[in-house]
Amino acid sequence: MDSRNCAPPEYPPNAYRRGESGTVQLALLVGTDGRVVESKLQKSSGSHELDKTARKALSQCKFKTANGDALTEATWTNLTYVWTLD
Repeated sequence: MDSRNCAPPEYPPNAYRRGESGTVQLALLVGTDGRVVESKLQKSSGSHELDKTARKALSQCKFKTANGDALTEATWTNLTYVWTLD
């Protein structure tokens, strides 16, 4: 699954001020149209706010197969997002 067209989530200001960072692991069910049908938190970053923001933003992404072919059935894919303070 290719999600390169996906804009990264914006760092939640309150989480940034608190110095929160971490890695969120999500499972996303992608429909045949490439849109996310369902999402599940697989591993928390340790911050509810970062988890929620990543899940909401990445659920808006549109996916395609690595070779560009259309999906013939809904497919689960795993996605990891790393929140780092700059």
